[in-house]
Amino acid sequence: MTTRLKKTGWMMLCAFFPMMGWGQSSDTLTINLETALQAALSDNPMIQIADYEIQRVDYSRKEAWHGLIPTLSGSAQLTTYALPSKMSMFGNVMDNPTNYMASGTLTLSLPIVVPALWKSIQLTEVQMQLANEQARASRVTLRNEVTKAYYQILLAQDSYQALQEGYGLARQNYQEAKQRFDLGLAAEYDYIQAEVQMQNLIPTLAQIQNGISQAKSFLKVLMGIDILIPIKVEGRLTEFENSVALLSGSQTISLHNNSDLIQLGIQQQLIDKQLQLQRSMRLPTLAGFGRYGFSGTGTKDVTINFGGMPMQIAAKNEWFTDGMLVGLQLNIPIFSGFTNTIKEKKIQITARTLGIQRAYVEDNLHLQVTVAMDNMRKAVEQMEAGKKGIQLAQKGYNISQERYNNGMGTMLELRSASQALTQAKLSYNQAIADYLVAKADYEKVIGQQ
Repeated sequence: MTTRLKKTGWMMLCAFFPMMGWGQSSDTLTINLETALQAALSDNPMIQIADYEIQRVDYSRKEAWHGLIPTLSGSAQLTTYALPSKMSMFGNVMDNPTNYMASGTLTLSLPIVVPALWKSIQLTEVQMQLANEQARASRVTLRNEVTKAYYQILLAQDSYQALQEGYGLARQNYQEAKQRFDLGLAAEYDYIQAEVQMQNLIPTLAQIQNGISQAKSFLKVLMGIDILIPIKVEGRLTEFENSVALLSGSQTISLHNNSDLIQLGIQQQLIDKQLQLQRSMRLPTLAGFGRYGFSGTGTKDVTINFGGMPMQIAAKNEWFTDGMLVGLQLNIPIFSGFTNTIKEKKIQITARTLGIQRAYVEDNLHLQVTVAMDNMRKAVEQMEAGKKGIQLAQKGYNISQERYNNGMGTMLELRSASQALTQAKLSYNQAIADYLVAKADYEKVIGQQ
């Protein structure tokens, strides 16, 4: 990524100040899903490349249209003698009086009937459609990647918080076990096991913290900003609970906005235009032309000897015009060695393979939609079970803690209850993230932008 792109991304993000806000540090950007998408769709290099490709194809389209404009060309020639030339007359050799010769021509050409040119113009129009659709596909794909990267950060952050809460419970259990051990009310085994549970969570917390840092770096790359700029990703997965909606199994899925199918359709049009262009090579072409020319010579002072009688010729310049010519030029292809036929056959084979490819892609897209919907349904079921699991785990922990404080329970029972509570929170967060990721994949397949 160039320095210019990095600076552009920074300036653009600063422009979102009212929407994004600033973190506690003056150089930390606070980002949500909306601002992350806005930044990525504006400054991501792949989006800029797609926009430049549209400009390139547009210039090709204009170039084809300009082929209908008459062309005017001119040429000029000036000839002088580096060494004096000689000529022979009546047996006498004398200097050539010609000093220079000059000529000039203006030629106008106008295409009148050029089928290949018309088909080329139609071809560039289809190429423009393809470039626009490829740019849209880049935006759909980038939106999908940014959305999933954002959800992965939220999952890591919420998991880190759940583990911190679990660490707090483990630390509380450890302190209670230590206090009881010091008073001689608990066995050393309970004290040691509580400390082991607490220590085992520390490496996991560090690992998740490192994962958060890496996930943020990936999001910054997608957004097109400097990877060294610190960001704070706001939001929690539980904020998306209300957006969870289970798709009906009988719902009709439309793929008419899927970019892959649209591009294949445009490519089919492109091949049809290429075949028409190749066939137009067999047709006659008619062009009009006009020509205007002039020429001139210059002579120098010379003396010509006619039979001992010298004659003086003075220098002079003479210019002549060839007049103006207009006409029509007809070109009729007669035989090209079967090259046109072979090229047409190649294009037809490409069209057949594209039809097979389209059917294969469509089947795969239906499979992707089915998988995404199944994952969403599965995630919804896991969310419902996870929410109830958290309630039951919290109730179980409260009971275990009460039993342990009253001397009726064991540390093993309390540790198991705290671990179950932490695992329930992690599972619930994972279910929400799975649903949101599956939904993002579903929206990508149906071409939602």
